[in-house]
Amino acid sequence: MKILNVLTRQRKIGNVGERLAAKYLKRAGYKILEKNYVSFQTEIDIIAENKTTIAFIEVKTRTVGKENLRETRPASAVTPSKQRKIISAAKYYLGTYKKEKRVSLDIIEVYMSDCRRASKITHIENAFNRNTASEREFKRI
Repeated sequence: MKILNVLTRQRKIGNVGERLAAKYLKRAGYKILEKNYVSFQTEIDIIAENKTTIAFIEVKTRTVGKENLRETRPASAVTPSKQRKIISAAKYYLGTYKKEKRVSLDIIEVYMSDCRRASKITHIENAFNRNTASEREFKRI
């Protein structure tokens, strides 16, 4: 039961982080197109666009406190395997919805000081691309 409680708590924190990231994006001039978009068993947390760009965004949330100071950034949890899956889902989305804009594969890091407020949000635009995913996969986007 303890493991289930930890997973439930982590999912709740992740959900709050995704809501905070969406608010941040709206304030930054983005329109939210999709939340929790699923394609080929891969979920893209947020798909958003501004005047020139469509962004496929993975949100990583961490709580900040003395007991869990981390040396690694939340973005490091987006592994090359996860990146390839996001690219695959992004290609499917673009093929379906025919968006003619620059594509950005982003990560938003949300650092939470408590269960509802962000102490820091970092938007890493173009967080992964042909340098981190295979060239063949990226060219198809």
